[in-house]
Amino acid sequence: MVRIVRLAGEDDFEGWRQAARALAGAGVPPDHVAWHVGLAGGASPLPASGAPFSVPRAFLTLAETVVRHPDPERFALLYTLLLRLRERPGLLAEGSDPLVRRLERMAKEVRQEAWRNVAATALTGTMAETSREAVGGNANAAWEAVREEARGCTRCHLYKHATQTVFGEGPVAAPLMFVGEQPGDQEDLAGRPFVGPAGQLFDRALGDAGIDRGQAYITNAVKHFKFERRGKRRIHSKPDAGEIEACRWWIEQERAILRPTLTVALGATAARSLFGKAVTITATRGRAHALPEGGEAWVTVHPSFLLRVQDDKEAEYARFVADLVRVKERLAELS
Repeated sequence: MVRIVRLAGEDDFEGWRQAARALAGAGVPPDHVAWHVGLAGGASPLPASGAPFSVPRAFLTLAETVVRHPDPERFALLYTLLLRLRERPGLLAEGSDPLVRRLERMAKEVRQEAWRNVAATALTGTMAETSREAVGGNANAAWEAVREEARGCTRCHLYKHATQTVFGEGPVAAPLMFVGEQPGDQEDLAGRPFVGPAGQLFDRALGDAGIDRGQAYITNAVKHFKFERRGKRRIHSKPDAGEIEACRWWIEQERAILRPTLTVALGATAARSLFGKAVTITATRGRAHALPEGGEAWVTVHPSFLLRVQDDKEAEYARFVADLVRVKERLAELS
């Protein structure tokens, strides 16, 4: 028997959520549910709630965004994923899953369209200054909301042992974004990116290149500290592909809000996050890469590499500064 569910509107998230909870609790399979928008016409009574179960908070965020997508299959796709999460709670972190990737693409399209509408509305104002204030106000509000949402991130297992989410920082109007790998021990404790030894070296290099850190937006590909314990010490451990993919959710939201002219990937992990695939520093360093959602990406080493390198340390530092100088020059060209 096919159960007919009628939702009040095209983006009726609460209606979908209530119906999906009842149907999933009763174990109703996806192909036994027909989702319709509009209250006219018949609807099947919802089953009594079965055994309660929990899903990652990230799924609810994803669903609330996806219901605003025009794809007519969105409600059915979300319900299918809900049932699968009941059996595999970690599914959202599996970057290769086709259904998860499809829904996250849809969510990304909704966010991009929403920002385009905000910008278009603001830029049709009668005064340029008023327009800039409108855009800036909306962007700041959006960024604050995303940062607050990220505080409770459970998209992968790293949140269980980290002290806190370390979100990006800097002006939302910044045309320049730097993306690192992940917070280290000191960043995890302070709640700010690039404040440890690598961050201090990064600040020095920015100064030598003539870039004001306060005018750039600085974040990480992965927002929680991944480490191994050795006695009382917490030793950095490189994020894997699933963890990077899970955290792309936040990078995409940051980029959708900031719309930076130029984004610099510091290291291979950051480059993988931006490009959605593994790349090497050697093959990508020193040239512009167009990003599908707009803007350019440049790739260089992570400052922590300069702390580890033994041979030609000064030469490697000079090359890193030269990369930053080229970024500054390119940003001036694009501006």
